[in-house]
Amino acid sequence: MRGLTRTLLTALVILLLLAALFSGWKIYSIQRGYHDAADRYDSLSGSVFSTLTGSREKTGSPAGSVESADGVIVVGSEAPLDVSPISIDFDLLAQRSDDVIGWLYLPDTAINYPVVQGYDNDYYLDHFLDGSYNVGGSLFADFTCPDDFSGQNTIIYGHNMRDGSMFALVDDYTDQAFYDAHPVMYLNTPQQNYRVDFFAGFTTDPESFVYASAFATESDYIAYLNTVRLYSDFSSPVEISSADRIITLSTCTYSAEDVRFVLFGKLVEIG
Repeated sequence: MRGLTRTLLTALVILLLLAALFSGWKIYSIQRGYHDAADRYDSLSGSVFSTLTGSREKTGSPAGSVESADGVIVVGSEAPLDVSPISIDFDLLAQRSDDVIGWLYLPDTAINYPVVQGYDNDYYLDHFLDGSYNVGGSLFADFTCPDDFSGQNTIIYGHNMRDGSMFALVDDYTDQAFYDAHPVMYLNTPQQNYRVDFFAGFTTDPESFVYASAFATESDYIAYLNTVRLYSDFSSPVEISSADRIITLSTCTYSAEDVRFVLFGKLVEIG
C-alpha cells in the first residue's frame, strides 16, 4: 500500500512539473510572438514611414495642445492638422503586399500601422501583410467595403493585444479624458490623406447594427449616425451629416465576454 502511494505521489509530481513546463513554454511562446510582431512592424515602419515638419496649423497654441470652448489651452491634447503629419511610401508598401489600402496613425500612441484588405474577414486575423503568420495579425478593412474608403462606413478590425499593440488602446475611449487628449487620428491612403475626427465610441456585441457599411437611403444613414452618437461613452463636438464618410474601428474588449468596442470617426480630406 505504501509503495502504491509513493508511486502515485511520484506520478503527481511529474504531472505537475510537466504542466509547469508547458505553461512556461506557452508564456514564452506568447511573449516571443509579441516581440517578433513588434520587431516586424518597427522594421516596416522604419522603411516606409516618416513624419513631416511644418504641417501643424497656426492655432496660436503650443504644438500638441488645443483650446477648449472656454478658452483654456489644454496642453498634451492633439490639435487637429490640415495636412497629414506623416508620409507613407505606398509604392514600397505595394512591393510587400497588394492588399495594403492605407496607414493609420494616432499621435503619441502605439497605433501606427498599415491597413490591409483581404478576400474575407478571417485571413488577416493572424497574418502579416506579406502573408506570413503573425500572432497579432494585421489591421484590416471589412472585405465588403470599397478599398479606397469611398463607402459610407469603412469598418477596420484589429486585435486588442495584451502587450498594448494593434488596437489595444481603442477601448480607452470609454474615458472622456482619453478622448479629450486624442480626439483625432490620421489615415493616409494612396489616393487621399484624411484626418479622422472621432465622434462616438461604445461597447457592443459582434452582431450589432453598427457593422452596417452601406445604407439604402439617406434617412437610414442619418438614423445610424444619430444612434451611434446617442450610445457614445464620450461627448464630442464633431458635427456629422449624411454627406460625410466615416470609419469604424472595431476590437475585442476584456470588460465582458464576447463583446466589442467600436470607435467612430468622420473622414476629413486633408493634404
